[in-house]
Formats: sequence, structure tokens, C-alpha cells
Amino acid sequence: MHSIRLRIMSLTMTAILICVFALGTISIVSAWRGSNRAAEETMRLICDSSSATIDEYLKGIEQSVDMVSRYAVEELSSVELVKGGVIGADGYGEEGLRTVHQAQQQEELDDYLQAYIERIEPVFHSVANRTHGAVTFYYRINPEISRKEQGFIYSRVGNAAFNKTTLTRLESYGMDDLGRTGWYYIPLERGRPSWIEPYDNENLGVKMVSYIAPLYKAGTFLGVIGMDIGYDTLIDQIRDIRIYDTGYAFLAYPNGTVVYHPTLESGVSGAELGASFEKQIAQMADVGRNETPIVYEFGGQRQQLCYSTLSSGLRLAVTAPVREINQRGRQLTNYMILTSLVILIVFSAVTAVMMKRLTNPLRRLTEAAKGLAEGNYNVQLDYERDDEIGVLTKSFQQLVAHLRIYISDLNSRAYQDAMTGVRNKGAYALFEQKMNDAIRMATPEEPARFALIMLDCNGLKRINDTYGHEKGDAYLKRACSLICDTFPHSTVFRMGGDEFTVALRGVSYDQREELLRRFDQQTEAINAVATEPWESVRIAKGMAAYDPALDANAESVLKRADEIMYINKKRSKEGRDA
Repeated sequence: MHSIRLRIMSLTMTAILICVFALGTISIVSAWRGSNRAAEETMRLICDSSSATIDEYLKGIEQSVDMVSRYAVEELSSVELVKGGVIGADGYGEEGLRTVHQAQQQEELDDYLQAYIERIEPVFHSVANRTHGAVTFYYRINPEISRKEQGFIYSRVGNAAFNKTTLTRLESYGMDDLGRTGWYYIPLERGRPSWIEPYDNENLGVKMVSYIAPLYKAGTFLGVIGMDIGYDTLIDQIRDIRIYDTGYAFLAYPNGTVVYHPTLESGVSGAELGASFEKQIAQMADVGRNETPIVYEFGGQRQQLCYSTLSSGLRLAVTAPVREINQRGRQLTNYMILTSLVILIVFSAVTAVMMKRLTNPLRRLTEAAKGLAEGNYNVQLDYERDDEIGVLTKSFQQLVAHLRIYISDLNSRAYQDAMTGVRNKGAYALFEQKMNDAIRMATPEEPARFALIMLDCNGLKRINDTYGHEKGDAYLKRACSLICDTFPHSTVFRMGGDEFTVALRGVSYDQREELLRRFDQQTEAINAVATEPWESVRIAKGMAAYDPALDANAESVLKRADEIMYINKKRSKEGRDA
């Protein structure tokens, strides 16, 4: 007589046998296909992530050069070019000049250009110091428009800091001498800011990559502004990219010619990677990013590759052997067969264990997703198995990391004034809160020590109404540059319109009176050579240091500084009226 238990066991075992066989077969097929898709996604994710990291590095160089280029063009007066008789200079030689300028014209223009370069040089130096990876920066004036002032070049090749070095004499070398003059003639020929592919800079004796912008004003070629990064600095980032066991990354031109490869020399054609590779690359010459992996033969084995195009025009390729990519599928297949056999023997225990193993990572992912939705970007996941959940976990962690960077970037931009680049009024509100906290925490032994300077740019409305807002913006930028140069170790805030605030702490606080005198001296020096209203700087100022007997908070200090500034402004106005 068969018991109910045995019947249920028999029925259950039969059902399990059928389900395990059917589901096992389906799962093995699905896992194999899924692993291939996951492998492609992993390669694409690594390629895109690496490309984004390198592009961020390259775009930092581009933004620095473009910013200084705009400033350099705005600072140069078209009137001086006309007076100097150099309008129409094209950068290729004296035959490009439309007029024959006299010696006196040239001398006056040279003097103007010398003062002009003296204004550009510290701005570019400051930008380069804040640009990650820059090893050289320069501004080369078109020799057609200047006989005396050539520009400048700074390099920190072999040094920690930028040092001024000697400019290359263009007339000593030909236009086709890439190692000596390519940095000048290539952007001139292209007529637009662009990257110059890796080359041996014979002037400095190093291999580098350059981003250079040609400058034009009033139909006249002014010269080139550029910044270089070390070739090894760029390649080190590519050399560190690894995928699977032996996968790697390399750099190539769109036609497949190798720039950097772990085993091939620079400059070899795509044919060295196989005819199949060269053919597929040629078909994708205009495609910036391949959606379908390229499969080719290299080194006696099949390789799978994906690529993304960098902002410099080069292609970053990530490749790995197909056998290593498919290894995950084989591992999953063996794992599922073994799991099926174990389920047949001890189905109940294995089911409970497997459910726990499968649900715990998913539960943690769910909790992490809920935390992310609530604004918690510090979620931590410790699941590191090499399966679909592991890929999902890694992808989620990378998503969180990218979001954290993106949110941080948004916060940074939210507190920066778009026109001048200094902190804005929102940033000052945070600073004021910080100072109020310092006031509350102060003791007689460690008092709060800070001062605020309130500055107001006089005459902005008149410049805007008379000469236009572009000149008004130039006036504000000049004033902001003077403030930042005078108080280099202090935080500068644009409070709105024509008002700025400088927060003095530490050494700047101790030297506040000397800094104010230096500010007045620099103001007088600028106004002495200014020929246009927007080239001058007329700023009313007032400074107040925190005094516990007078100030309950930082707002009180700012108010006193504002009152002093207003009094000084009124006196200045009465003095001019008198």
C-alpha cells in the first residue's frame, strides 16, 4: 500500500524532474545568450566609462584654452590694429599685409602689444595652474603684426612649476617642420581650435599632444594660443585599462592606424591587426561609436572589440579574446547543470539556499534603489560574484558614482557666477552661515577673526547705456580680475550687478590694510593707461573687521562694510563733482 506521502513525493519528484529538465535546458540557452549580451554590455560600459574619463581630462584642456582665447580676443583693440596698419595679416608672411606700415606705426603697435601681452600672461598662467595635466601653455603673436613682442611660453617639463622659456623663431624653420612649427601652422591652416595628434616636440624634447586655437579679430590673424599635455600622461590612462584576463585598450586613428598599442609600434596600419579588422574599421570610418562589436583575428586568436571616439578625434578601443568573453557562458552552463543535479537529490534544501542566495543581493539592490530615490548617494553593495547580479550590482554602483559626480558638479555650478567665474550670492549665503557658526563657537582664547570688503563698480550703467552691455561686461570682468589678483588668498563673491564682496581670513586678514593700499595702487596704475571707459576700473570700497562688541553676526559686519563703502563712494562722487 502506497502512502500519501510517497505519492506526493513521487508526484513532486516527477514534476521536479520535468521542470528541472525543461527549465534547465531553457536556462542554459538563456544564460549563454544572456552572458554574451552582458559581456558586450560590460565591454561597452568599460569603453564608454574610460572614454568619458579621458574626455573629461581632454575637455578640461579645451575649456581652459577656449576661455583664455576669448579673453585674449576681447582684450585686443581693433582700433590699435588699424592704427598699426596690420589689418588683414594672415600669418603666412609679410606679403599677406594689405598696407605698408611705417616705423612709427610699428613702434606704437609693438608698445601696445607688449602691454597687451602683460595683461594676458598672468590670466593664462592662473588658468594653466588650475588645469589638470597641462605641461605647457603659450601665446605666439603673428610675426606680421609685431616686430618686438612675440608672446610667451611656459613649460613645466621636468619641473613642478611652470617656468618661462624661449619661444621658437618661426623664420628659422619651414612650415612643414611638424616638430618645430606644426603647433603654429596647423591651427592656422585649419582655421579653428583643434587637437594636434601626438608628435615629437623638438623644441622641448618631449612627445606631447596639443590643443591650439588660432585667434582672429577684424579679419586679422593675431596668433595662436595653445596648451600641451604629455603623451605619456595620456597613454598611462589607456595602459591601465584592463578587461577580463588579458583584455586591454589601445588608441588609433579613425582609419585604424595605431597611435598606441601594447604590442605594436605607433604608426602601423590597421592591416597589422588583421584584414578583417581593417575592413570593418574602414566601413565605420564615419561612425563615432560602434554598437555592434567588431570580431577579428589577431595573434592567433579571435578578438572582440568596441570603440568610442574621443574629443581629440582619436578612437579608444577596448578588446579581449572571444574565449575569455565566452568563458562566463561556459561557467554558467556548468554551474546550472550541477545545480540541477543537486536539486534532484536534495531539492528542498537546495531550493531554500538558492532562494536566499538569489534574493539577498536583489533585496540589497532594492533597498539601495529606495535609498537612492530618497537622496542617499552613499549606498554600499558588497556583492562581487561574476554573474548577472554581480554585473547589475557593479552597474548600479557605477551609476551611483556617476550621479554623485553629476550632483557635485551641479552644486559647484550653482554657486559660481557664470560671467566672472567667482562665487555667487548663493555661495556667500553659505559662507555667512559658516562665519555665524564660527562666531557662536568662538572663545576669548580663539576669537573669530575675519573681515569683509564691500566693493561697488562705479559707472557701469553709463558704460552699458553708452557703449553697450558687451563693454559693460568687459568692465566688470576687468574689475573682477583686479580684485582676484589683489586678494589671491581670499574668496571673492559677486553679490549681483556691479557689487563684489571679498572675505579676508588668515594671512589676508592680518595684511588687510596693506592689501587695500595695494588695491588702490593697482587701480591707479590701470586707470593711468586706460584709453576707454571700460578699460578703467573705478571701484568704491569699504572694509569692516568682525568686532564682538559691534557685531552679533556676519550680516552685521557686511552691513558696516557696505555703509563705509557707500560713504567712500559718496566722497568720491563729491570729489569728482568739485
